[in-house]
Amino acid sequence: MIVFLLFFLIFIDQASKYFFEHFLATEKIHIIGDFLVLSFVKNTGVAFSFPIEGMILKILTIALIIGIVIYYFHYEQYKNLPFTKLAYTLILSGAISNGFERVFIGSVIDFIGVKYFAIFNFADIFISIGAILLFFIYLKHERSTKK
Repeated sequence: MIVFLLFFLIFIDQASKYFFEHFLATEKIHIIGDFLVLSFVKNTGVAFSFPIEGMILKILTIALIIGIVIYYFHYEQYKNLPFTKLAYTLILSGAISNGFERVFIGSVIDFIGVKYFAIFNFADIFISIGAILLFFIYLKHERSTKK
C-alpha cells in the first residue's frame, strides 16, 4: 500500500508539472488576487531558488534521497509510531519527484506562487506536510516517553 501511495504521489506531481509546462506555460492564473497565483517557472536552484547548480546539486540530491531511505530503514521502521510511514512516504515521494527532474532535466518545475513567500509544486507540499507530520509524531512520542 505504501509503495502504491509513493508512486501515486510522484505521478500526481509529475502530471501537474507536465500540465503546467505544456498547457499553461505562458499563462498566469490569479486564484486570490496577486497573493496566490498559478504560474509556470523552471527552478534551476534548490529550495527558495538558492543558487546551487550543476553536478554538485545533482550529487547532493541523490545523496539526500539515499540518506532519507537509509535513515528510515535503519532508525525509524522498527519504532512503529503511528503515521511515520505516511510521513516518510510523503517526504520521499516529493524528494524523488523533484530529484528526478533536478538530476535528469537540470531544473524543477514550480507553479504555485504565494506573494512574499515562494513558488513551489506538489512535491514541495508533500515534503512539507511529511516534515510537519514527523515533527508532531516525534513531539508526541517524546512527551509520552517522559511520562
